[in-house]
Amino acid sequence: MSQGKILVTGGTGFVGKHLQEELRHRGIPFFAFSRREFDLTERAQAEAVFAAHADATAIIHLASYQAAGDFPAKHPADQFFVNNLIHTHVLEAWRKHLPEAKLVAIGTSCAYPSSALYPTEDKYLDGAIHGSVYSYAFTKRLLYTGICAYNDQYKLDGTYLIPATLYGEYDDFHPATAHVPGALMGKFVRAVSEGLPTVEVWGDGTQVRDFVEVKEFVRVVLDLVPRCHRDILNVGPGCGKSIRELALTISQASGFQGEVRFNPSAYVGIKEKFMDAGKLRQAYGLQVNDALAPGIQRTVNWLAANFDQWKDRQKFA
Repeated sequence: MSQGKILVTGGTGFVGKHLQEELRHRGIPFFAFSRREFDLTERAQAEAVFAAHADATAIIHLASYQAAGDFPAKHPADQFFVNNLIHTHVLEAWRKHLPEAKLVAIGTSCAYPSSALYPTEDKYLDGAIHGSVYSYAFTKRLLYTGICAYNDQYKLDGTYLIPATLYGEYDDFHPATAHVPGALMGKFVRAVSEGLPTVEVWGDGTQVRDFVEVKEFVRVVLDLVPRCHRDILNVGPGCGKSIRELALTISQASGFQGEVRFNPSAYVGIKEKFMDAGKLRQAYGLQVNDALAPGIQRTVNWLAANFDQWKDRQKFA
């Protein structure tokens, strides 16, 4: 059965670019837009784009105001205000203009309780969020709660997906705002480009996290769209990789010949944390590839080829 048209919010960002590529590859019709075209913090603009594409059979909601590093600590009020506007306007526009369409929203694993080391989906709302991301993560919990509320009251069909940490081309590679894979790729590619003798990695390298290559993620998302129904799902490999393995894989991919210096005195957070992926496997028969090397090699090659354009690019700068 052919897939109907998909409306994509946040469609020109990191994940959105890869999603567009996969949609084209599969021959699925879609409309993806950025904030410059339709600003979802403005209710009238949110309703306008949803009304203009009321023939869509599914919505993939990627749009959010987010960056890593110390960005959440510096902008908690901005993130609270902007993200709640985006999400509530999307939910209302969905209800009013596309009530027959399925909504698939992308969440965040940082909204899991900070004490949950191998969290399952039923624990998503069950405890305190880590203080470093309390505002942004809470807006994602509110998004999930909103989807449940609209499902219940208006009999809509919304699902919430929680990805492991993503990496790939078009990511943020700036150390001030990037997640760990992107920040490390930026460091190593810069070191090779500028002939730097050392690259520092925070922690002793034994801390464990879960990662998913973005092309693998969008493949799973599109496999889920026609199948999921009012669900919440972790989308990750179900196992962790050490930061040492991640850093050394990136170092090798970049061709760095200097010293990789681990700094055990730097902040590293929880020693080991990754999401349980049992529900994805058991309920949907899907599994996320946990191999690091192929996706990292491809991303590093891309970043090296585009380094002059990307070396100083920072989110929201």
